[in-house]
Amino acid sequence: MEKWSEAIKKVISKKYVANILVLLAVAIIALIVSGDFFVKDASSNNNSNQPINGTLVHQVVENRTEEEVVEARLKRILEEIKGAGEVQVMITFEMGAEIVPAINTVESTDTTEEKDSNGGSRVVNSQSVTTNTVITNESGGNKPLVLKEIKPQVKGVIVVAEGADDIAVKASLYEAVKTVLQVPGHRVQVYPRN
Repeated sequence: MEKWSEAIKKVISKKYVANILVLLAVAIIALIVSGDFFVKDASSNNNSNQPINGTLVHQVVENRTEEEVVEARLKRILEEIKGAGEVQVMITFEMGAEIVPAINTVESTDTTEEKDSNGGSRVVNSQSVTTNTVITNESGGNKPLVLKEIKPQVKGVIVVAEGADDIAVKASLYEAVKTVLQVPGHRVQVYPRN
């Protein structure tokens, strides 16, 4: 019995209990950190499929140019024209989109009049202008505040359609492109498909 009581006394010694408490605290902290990590990971995986008003919304992020977006939309609508058949569209722009950022301008003017010992005087005018782009803090980081975005001008459009052999279909495609893109007729060409 004495051996057992001595063994229990050693186990319950202050040093041993302190080591166990430290290990237990480290284990609890590790569980909390890893549990928080897994919760964040699971919530980020579910962000793209969140129900909004009972409807499941899928967010698709695509890096497409302005030309590709306009071409795809125009292709879809032109294919809906009676007799057009399959359609291919190519649009060229004069330049890319232009972004006009908000600018904070500070102007200061300083006028100094100096007189010398001979009775002469002179006036010194100094002017300084400081401009800074206005920056906003968003979730993705700092971004300039955009006042407006100027869309690029259409330089030319080519439409190739199965039904363009028919003069009425060709005229409908031609008018649709002019109307949608607000371009003059000399910038639009419609061709029949092979």
